[in-house]
Amino acid sequence: MKKRLLSIALPVVACLGLIMTSCGGDDDGNGIPALPTPEYESSSAKYEMAAGSPYRSIEFTSSGNYVIVSNNHNYYSAAPAAKVKKQTAVGTAMASGLLRTPERSVSRAYFNGIYYGTYTKTGDNQYNLQGFGTITVNTGGDNAYSLTVTTSSGSQTLAATKAVADKDSDRTNALCRTWNVDKVNLKLWINGSKKYDKTVAANKLNDLFEDWGDDGWEEDEIPRQVIFTKSGTYMVLYGLNDYSNNSLDISSWRWENESKGIIRYSWDIGDFDDDDSGLITTSFSGKNMTIWEEYSEEEDGDNYREKITWYFSEAK
Repeated sequence: MKKRLLSIALPVVACLGLIMTSCGGDDDGNGIPALPTPEYESSSAKYEMAAGSPYRSIEFTSSGNYVIVSNNHNYYSAAPAAKVKKQTAVGTAMASGLLRTPERSVSRAYFNGIYYGTYTKTGDNQYNLQGFGTITVNTGGDNAYSLTVTTSSGSQTLAATKAVADKDSDRTNALCRTWNVDKVNLKLWINGSKKYDKTVAANKLNDLFEDWGDDGWEEDEIPRQVIFTKSGTYMVLYGLNDYSNNSLDISSWRWENESKGIIRYSWDIGDFDDDDSGLITTSFSGKNMTIWEEYSEEEDGDNYREKITWYFSEAK
């Protein structure tokens, strides 16, 4: 069985029998901060392209990022086992979660079928996409749209519909933006006794692996940013440098229990019932977000339980 977590970017390697358990949360929603409205909230939308288009979808996020999925992108490509060379139970759990290791290499603004970068608005429904080109959104009726896409190869007008983005609440508004990954904490219990508790900066993630004798991640496997959108897109950008040595993975999310901040995610887009889905718990404080998930495993008569907590700040 292959299990992938919503963790910010790790591909899962098969079958240690890890079971992810939902994390209880005490947040009743009253402490959700009033985060500033992202600059491009009014422009955020996902357009699903009609048959025959070179693109499956074109999405503008509220924080000023674009995500364009081309028709040659494979959502379900298998993660290479070689990515995780030598792993204890700790390493495998880290590699199977919310920020699993990435599956795709990246050049500037292009990730094996996914175009990604920042955009600016140049006029009414007109957008300049860094590293890609320009797009003008033309409205029709009854959810009918056409997008004029201009790149270095020329210009074409493509039919589209706007995806439903009905997630609108204080908690959703806080979540749906671009976040920087700041640090990570790992706790480990063996037979109920805490044996490990350490927090490191995100760019020092390999320190956690080294403590347990695991091979660490490559630079382009370190999660750097995560994006949630109201249309249900979840995306992780990996790599410590700006596009020069990065990777990207894209997925989907929905609320499992919004009042408790629990999200269900799936690395198989839209399929929340298979082994590539999982649960995380979110909480907010000031302009920061925390996400955690837990795993447990029985091995040689011992019970291992891990809690992995990721800390984020809003990207500017």
